[in-house]
Amino acid sequence: MNSHFLDGHYRILKVLNDGDKGKTYLVEDTNLLGSELIVKQLCPPSKNPQTLTILSHLFASKAATLEKLGQENDKIQKLVAYFEENEEFYIVQEFIPGNSLSDEIIQGQPLSENQVINLLSEILEILVIAHSYGVIHRDIQPANIIRRESDKKLVLVNFGTFNEAITNTVDNLEYMPIEQVNGNLKYNSNIYALGIVAIAALRGLNAKEISNLQSQKHKLTGEIVWRPKSLKVNRKLEKIINKMVRFDYRKRYQYATEVLDDLKKLTNVEVQQKQDDKKLLLILTGIAGCITLGVGAWQLRLPKPVSDAQQTLYQHGINKYESGNYEEAVKDFNQVIELDPQNALAYNKRGDAYYRLGDYEQAQADSSQAILLNPQDANAYFDRGFAFYGLSKYKEAIADYTQAIKLNSENAYAYYGRGLARSQVKDNKGAIGDFSKAIALKPEYTEAYLQRGILRRRLKQRLAAIQDFDTIIKINPSDAKAYYQRGLTQSVNKQQYAALKDYADAININPKYIEAFLNRGDIYSELGNKVEATEDYNTILEIDPKFIAAYIHRGIHRFSFGNYKGAIEDYTEALKLDTNNVAAYNNRGNAYLELGNIKAANQDYSRAIAINANNALAYYNRGIIRTKQKNKQGAIADFKKAAKLFQQQGEKDSYQDAQREIAILQNKSAPAPSTRPKSGKR
Repeated sequence: MNSHFLDGHYRILKVLNDGDKGKTYLVEDTNLLGSELIVKQLCPPSKNPQTLTILSHLFASKAATLEKLGQENDKIQKLVAYFEENEEFYIVQEFIPGNSLSDEIIQGQPLSENQVINLLSEILEILVIAHSYGVIHRDIQPANIIRRESDKKLVLVNFGTFNEAITNTVDNLEYMPIEQVNGNLKYNSNIYALGIVAIAALRGLNAKEISNLQSQKHKLTGEIVWRPKSLKVNRKLEKIINKMVRFDYRKRYQYATEVLDDLKKLTNVEVQQKQDDKKLLLILTGIAGCITLGVGAWQLRLPKPVSDAQQTLYQHGINKYESGNYEEAVKDFNQVIELDPQNALAYNKRGDAYYRLGDYEQAQADSSQAILLNPQDANAYFDRGFAFYGLSKYKEAIADYTQAIKLNSENAYAYYGRGLARSQVKDNKGAIGDFSKAIALKPEYTEAYLQRGILRRRLKQRLAAIQDFDTIIKINPSDAKAYYQRGLTQSVNKQQYAALKDYADAININPKYIEAFLNRGDIYSELGNKVEATEDYNTILEIDPKFIAAYIHRGIHRFSFGNYKGAIEDYTEALKLDTNNVAAYNNRGNAYLELGNIKAANQDYSRAIAINANNALAYYNRGIIRTKQKNKQGAIADFKKAAKLFQQQGEKDSYQDAQREIAILQNKSAPAPSTRPKSGKR
């Protein structure tokens, strides 16, 4: 086994854990650009062939179940793949950026009751799904509950199903009930563990203190005594937690749904009490307010309570959005808005879903409505900025990003978005300033480095551009885009061999990186490496048989060493895929011209001009045809048109070539022109 790769394509980035029972790695799948994953090694207790065969079947069965479970709920860590290698078992799991509850439950810093109720509700909803699949989490503890960075939702990770199947071991006894320690795992063993997590959160206890708590039992009942007199806890919440952590599993809640029902009753009572308090406040203030109604009545308007139906629909919409089902998410948000047309959050999220669907107009409209309902919502301005960007309304996008920054000056992504928009309106200095600010706020923001590097290359600040790409590679040595962009910059600097190396690195990381193959093929062609260039173009067409540029570039390559028939075949294939491809017509005309088929060449050049009247190359090449046909006036007209267009496009060498052809044609004593046609890649 390659020490740096698992299963041939999981590149090891970091060893996260090196234990007696196996290792845990952070890896990148080289077949999927930019994919960070977790790979866990599970070492079987025996290498006996018969035992390994039994374990292999058990392993595959457990993996298949977990794979389905992860697809069902996006708050359960997804199992991406599993494999066996060197008589050891490996699972590949989703990497979830975020912080574990261990970072939130800090010694001596209790969480509030509402925070604990929300925590319990979120995890119990996940357990309902898991238990419906017959899956029991074997290791519920704060370290295995991640608050996802992208949306701040809790995600349950590290299902211990494989430990049961492969290693048959028990760890982390602090959160485990006695029946699990004795090997008699029950569904409500998870409820016990979650109850202990809730106790740790309410009291601010670390793992060692939780372990000590297990020994503090009531002398008569044998139950855990967890609430000191100094800790004030809602009696109903205390009662729920007590029932969650009963010593005898038969006296505990049997199902996660039962706990959820009791928590819901608890929160409904609290909401009702708060509403009653508000009504009383309105009555009392109403008596005195008759005198000063015109001045202060607006201050007494309270937000409309959110109904259960609205909340359920909204959550369904969020779940569908997070799972990538944007069309269905829109339907749910539509219903929420029908129930409450003033729901700014629903407009905001529906706008996000429309953006993902590519409907930028509707995304912009929804973000505008969210802003109208809540003018202080920085996120709504941020979202509308991206909608405007998608509509190519860059000035409007810049204005929205600027407003988002005013409301939240620490949002690196808003600076990044404004930088993208500013680069589109040629405010290069402002764009670089924004990318730099985004980097200052988020020093490992590789996309900001990437865009700044690309812009610097366009501004011919090539050394600075390379430094940006170098920084990305230092942060993430497996970022294929950084190698590719650095390769482009090296190529512009005429450092062809350095560019070849960068393209090769990009391809090694992402074997399907078409653009890297294309540019490497072009360099090989320029260097006269006929076989290597052909292989790169062929590889692209194996990956994507409809990638038009590969046919055009391979056609140019074939043309360069005299394979005109092969070039014509390539350009014809490109035209089958795009009947209006000007470069294919122009270049095929060149090949026909070399084969002496002047009529076909003339037809192709004329077709290119008909499609794009500003195609300088086609005019130039048709001028050559007309020269050969002794059509002097027609040739001069074409060369003049080409010269004008070349000059406008800043093509100095081609402009001079066209001027020279005109001078030769206008001088009767001059020799006949001996020019060759020009090829184009676009």
